[in-house]
Amino acid sequence: MSINITSRNACIASILLVLFGIASPAAHAARTFCCSDDKKQQRCGDVLPEACRNRAYVEYNEAGMRVRNVERPLTEAEQAARDADEKKKRELADAAAQQQRSDQALLSTYADDKDLNTARDRAVGELERSIKSSQEKLDELNKSKIKIAGETEFFKNKPLPADLKRKMARNQMAIEELQAAIAEKKKDLADTNTKFDGFAKRLQELKAKDKAGKTN
Repeated sequence: MSINITSRNACIASILLVLFGIASPAAHAARTFCCSDDKKQQRCGDVLPEACRNRAYVEYNEAGMRVRNVERPLTEAEQAARDADEKKKRELADAAAQQQRSDQALLSTYADDKDLNTARDRAVGELERSIKSSQEKLDELNKSKIKIAGETEFFKNKPLPADLKRKMARNQMAIEELQAAIAEKKKDLADTNTKFDGFAKRLQELKAKDKAGKTN
């Protein structure tokens, strides 16, 4: 049942009727829903009035006490904006949590700049040694390539033997594979230096922040 009440006092009076038991037993057991319509008139009922479907409304219990305030349903655009805002907040919270974990791991791994530099030197040294070893192998392959090229001089204007062709192909494939491996290791070396530069910068920031906190 829905009631059109023309004033706030009238709406309150209807709630008091429920409170003091003047209303029917069925009404006494029901909850009451009230909202303001387009004309700012109060609409109340023991079920949500049709006029309140797309509006904010107040729900009262059987004792006439306010149970909850219900917000107006959002439009599709408003809901999309709220969803986007909540997604952004979740992403920011996740990023903050990830940063906190990374900072904790950094502080747990490196006690000071000396520890960090030792780790950097070890990682960089391993890569540099690997690159040097691969480069030495590449130099040998290039020497073999020159030697093989010399062998082909005996077959000018003649078809190359099948075994010599296979030797040339294997040598060239090994050279290309090793060149790719060296290029990848050089990239790893650059990435490692960049990574440790970031660690060093963040470690200094955390120390400065901790010092400022102790000072304050």
